[in-house]
Amino acid sequence: MKKITLDKFVEKRLKENKKKFTKEEWEIIKDYPQMVKKIYLLGFINAKECYEKRK
Repeated sequence: MKKITLDKFVEKRLKENKKKFTKEEWEIIKDYPQMVKKIYLLGFINAKECYEKRK
């Protein structure tokens, strides 16, 4: 099983979706990577909880 770090996972997801961000948004992402990781995790956790509640 391939081991992937949170940093690399979020970085990959951001690069895959770069077209969805404006130039200004992309600059913020680059300037505040720790904040972006936290927001990404919060979204992931919330989505997981919502999905589990539907079962």
